[in-house]
Amino acid sequence: METLKVLIFVGTEGIYHDHAGNGQILTSMVNDTGEIEADFSQDYDVLADGLGGYDTVLFYTDVGDLSPAQEEGLLSYIRAGGGFFGLHTAAASFRESEGYHGMLNGFFDGHSPYMDFKVNVSDNEHPITEGLADFEVTDELYYLKHNPTTSHHLMSAYDHTKDETHVMAFHHTYGEGRVFYFALGHDLAVLENPSFQTVICRGALWAGKRL
Repeated sequence: METLKVLIFVGTEGIYHDHAGNGQILTSMVNDTGEIEADFSQDYDVLADGLGGYDTVLFYTDVGDLSPAQEEGLLSYIRAGGGFFGLHTAAASFRESEGYHGMLNGFFDGHSPYMDFKVNVSDNEHPITEGLADFEVTDELYYLKHNPTTSHHLMSAYDHTKDETHVMAFHHTYGEGRVFYFALGHDLAVLENPSFQTVICRGALWAGKRL
């Protein structure tokens, strides 16, 4: 299989996550697989005209603003067949960018306390989750404004603080591109979780049409 080229794009505007540090950990982790070659970037200008050399872009961003050229560059890349992987706070980013959130089909709507909870795999036959068992994590359980009819759900989690179940991972297409969103990713506790790491690697490969 041809090595997957991934751009891990990290925003720095948020104050509750170590995006730069965690992003570097993610970059090293996927590079160690031998199947993925990942670059780390905090340069917004690459979104406007620098994505052509990548099969997939992984967004681990928070808040921030996209210029019209940056948003259109990203969306055009995905429509033409590029992959998009939104992680955790990617759903809380670029809150004025309607096109971005339309592509993602997710908009941050709060989260639970930082706590232990179980992630339930609802489709263990999809390439991202094949054979993956339910797993325990310590993280924020995200709530999203999301249209469930336009994405295929892969995982969910029950929030005992609200007696509600929320989607944790889903995918769909956008033009010719594949879009995958994974709601976990607050800090090192979950980044070191083996099941989380499996989903990161498989999600990038799937978005890049290697799975």
